[in-house]
Amino acid sequence: MVFFTCNHCGESVKKPAVEKHYNTKCRNRVKNVSCMDCQKDFHAEEYVAHTKCITELEKYSGKNFVPRESLNSGQKKQESWMDIVRSILNSQEYDLSTQTRNIFQRLQNYDNVPRKKAKFQNFVANCLRVPAKQAEPVWSVLEKELENMKKAKQEEMAAAKKAQEEAKKAKEAAQPQQNGNKRKAEEETNGVDSVEKNKKKKKSESSEQVEEVAENGNAETIEESEEFQWSTVLEKLVAKNAEGIALEKLKKKLLKKYKSKLALEELSEKQQKKFDKKFSKTLKKCPAIQVENEIAKPC
Repeated sequence: MVFFTCNHCGESVKKPAVEKHYNTKCRNRVKNVSCMDCQKDFHAEEYVAHTKCITELEKYSGKNFVPRESLNSGQKKQESWMDIVRSILNSQEYDLSTQTRNIFQRLQNYDNVPRKKAKFQNFVANCLRVPAKQAEPVWSVLEKELENMKKAKQEEMAAAKKAQEEAKKAKEAAQPQQNGNKRKAEEETNGVDSVEKNKKKKKSESSEQVEEVAENGNAETIEESEEFQWSTVLEKLVAKNAEGIALEKLKKKLLKKYKSKLALEELSEKQQKKFDKKFSKTLKKCPAIQVENEIAKPC
């Protein structure tokens, strides 16, 4: 409840009693009051719009005070209700009679107007001294305004729901395209995997064929059929090591080149024996390589 101080006599007056005060004690004087909380002055009918003021905590906490949001849902509902009461006077929708308009103007001076019909009628009768019959049009207007607000809220919720549904449909419509792109990507990936599998399969088949040729003796040598340049490869490997390279290490390097050329993962026992024999034979024949103490050096 807002309290005022009369700037003529200094008396403290509740907001609903201001009108009575200037009809009795300060009669014939222009209304001039100040709020006891915020100290603001109000002239004539300006005080009517001053429905809520700062709390004591705000008043004594300084200019940097930040008020916390009230968690009292009942208070929020009451404030909304009072906003409705005050807004009706400014609305062009209602053709209010002089008597009804006067009652609404008087209701603005209160912060505790009931939200239920029976309590509202008792409040008007006790506080405003208005008969129930005269208060009936006031409540009818309030009911109509409440119905309009309820309808507006329902329309707002329906629009929000419709927007959500449209967004959901748009998302579902876009889903098949995304799935198609995903399948396409999977197919492309599978295609790459298939190519790699085919390569491995061919490599494996080539290895098996080479082994079969070697084991059955259907070719003079594996080396000759695959055209592996033994001497050239050996000379290049040794030339890279001017200080010399151990024969065992040289053989491993040559073996790696050999298997890569023939697309082999491993040599069979028979192939390995032939490789060792060919390595020794080629090494002795290479004029660009000299061997000393198991070390091969370029000449």
